Amino acid sequence: MSEYKGIKGFQVQTRTDDPSPTEAQIGDFYYNSSSGQFKTINSGGAPLGSWASGGNLNTARYGGVASGNASLSIAVGGSAADYTTVVEQYDGSSWTEITDINSARGFFGSSNSSPYTASVVFGGYTGTADSSLTEVWNGSTWTEVNNFNTARRYNGGFGALSTNALCCGGKTPSPYPSPVHSAVESWNGTSWTEVAEFSTGRNEMPVGAGTNTAGLLYGGQYPPGINARANTESWDGSSWTEVNDLNTARGYAGGGGSQTSALMYGGRASPSNIAKTESWNGTSWTEQNDLASARNQGMGASSTDTNSAIYSGGSTPPGNVATTEEWVAADFEIKTVTTS
Repeated sequence: MSEYKGIKGFQVQTRTDDPSPTEAQIGDFYYNSSSGQFKTINSGGAPLGSWASGGNLNTARYGGVASGNASLSIAVGGSAADYTTVVEQYDGSSWTEITDINSARGFFGSSNSSPYTASVVFGGYTGTADSSLTEVWNGSTWTEVNNFNTARRYNGGFGALSTNALCCGGKTPSPYPSPVHSAVESWNGTSWTEVAEFSTGRNEMPVGAGTNTAGLLYGGQYPPGINARANTESWDGSSWTEVNDLNTARGYAGGGGSQTSALMYGGRASPSNIAKTESWNGTSWTEQNDLASARNQGMGASSTDTNSAIYSGGSTPPGNVATTEEWVAADFEIKTVTTS
């Protein structure tokens, strides 16, 4: 329950949490007694949002990929009892099985912020080998197109169209660690081209947002062991620049968006799964409302403005799950008030 306290003539709301998108009003000023911080609600920047339960997948799995948002999306491939070709489409409340991908695999990349009717998926692991396969979805059928140059699994990727994507990092069997951890390839709708490597090598499906000319790559891990990364790098179409780190280092997370408005949620950092959500406003990361269910290796996708996102499936002890959560946000941003 909220209460009001007067501080130097001002009425300041005291809360035990941050407001939801439906409660928040631009210009609000309040004290969060749980964090011991004064905060404001500003316009613009990374949207303020929260998670709600959605309909369960028909096939519980982890290690797949997604595109779309909380209203309309697809969840592709992954691992159930074995690597699968299953694709499901979400209508905002329930999942329906649709046309399978051609090659069963998991731990691959996708255009995670593209429309659910125009997606590209690439790379991954078939259960016996790393893959360089690329498949394009037009809303009704999957078509195998040109492979990329270096087969890999646990690769990251992002894109806002089926004709525009980046494949980032990943893992190969030998040598380990290998140069592929920093390798980047750009997709133009027809073919893949090797482009500039990013600075901090990583695998375990680092998350990305944006396009192949204006993007953001964040999270992942680098051997040995579960050495989770918080590094964030910005891409301008020709080179990478290190920018502000995530608050919580992790791999196997979900996310998407654009170069100036991005999300990261879920994931894994030793020794446990993570429920935390962070939003990017073009400059820095801000912690948002947590997922209800901490898990990693789920299928995450987001609209480019990050007002709508989805996280389905994943892995949490004792196994894979069918859980779906929907992110809905308003164009507000929570700012912590600091003094110099």
